Amino acid sequence: MAKDAHTGATLPSDGTNLNLFYDPIYHVNDGGENIVDVDLIMATRLIHQNSMEFSNVGGYQSPTNPKNLDKFQRLYDFVEEHLCIYMQNQGCSKPRLKFTGAGLWININGRGHYNKVHNHPETHFSGIYYVQVPEHSGALYFARDGSRSFQIEALCGDAVPEYGPLFEVMPDKGDLFIFPSELNHGVYPNYSRQDRISVSFNINIVGWAA
Repeated sequence: MAKDAHTGATLPSDGTNLNLFYDPIYHVNDGGENIVDVDLIMATRLIHQNSMEFSNVGGYQSPTNPKNLDKFQRLYDFVEEHLCIYMQNQGCSKPRLKFTGAGLWININGRGHYNKVHNHPETHFSGIYYVQVPEHSGALYFARDGSRSFQIEALCGDAVPEYGPLFEVMPDKGDLFIFPSELNHGVYPNYSRQDRISVSFNINIVGWAA
């Protein structure tokens, strides 16, 4: 019987497919706490009025680590709490990890604006916290890298959605998503007449607590 070379566990021998190389995406909602509110977003935009141009097509993106970064401490605390859970879910042997922020910025997407597919190299984890999500304001998507089998996609369709080129999710206000920074992702155009508002961030592991 074949075994997993890492764990020693016997692999199924009854004709079961092995779904390999999954991408762990963590999701939690703040439960109505409004960890970042619209007032903080607008105050940040007032400090930095000119939009940066990174992954955004239209809309507004603040500089990384705006001058009022300390006002986002509640979000960092929330992220660290759930990063620990995220790592525990992956079987991490160091449950009391230390983290440091590696960049934070705000995104305001008006009608027709979007974020093209991209990733965040040279950091450990990335995430998005949703502050305002009007109806029809566009889904968040994660894109599979590399080549794919046309036969599986064309002939199997929805039977194997995890194999397809995209995983799409329609976020809600207060949603937090955490994922490995190398994972390609983007946001579809906002077709609402209200702004879609989010805060994006990168964060690194720097050690563990004693």
